[in-house]
Amino acid sequence: MIDPADDLTRPLPVASTCPIRMQFAAPDRLHTLLLMQDLFEQWVLIQGWAGKAHASGRCGGKARPFDSLEAGLAALQAIAQRFQKQGCTPVAA
Repeated sequence: MIDPADDLTRPLPVASTCPIRMQFAAPDRLHTLLLMQDLFEQWVLIQGWAGKAHASGRCGGKARPFDSLEAGLAALQAIAQRFQKQGCTPVAA
């Protein structure tokens, strides 16, 4: 139960109903981009990648915070354009 007198309790953000997700495939790698709001109402762009060649393929990820949805969308578009220039094809998420 959430105590209404607690001044640190914040409601969950409702600015975005769902995260924005994009995936790109290269012959040997899969890239995933996810733009979402965290519990502190900050926008976060999460990048993940994994090798497809075999089970021991390299994988990793990183997260970048943004102050606004517009800044996160601009970064998402820039990364998506870079992947497409590198020959990656969009995958239906």
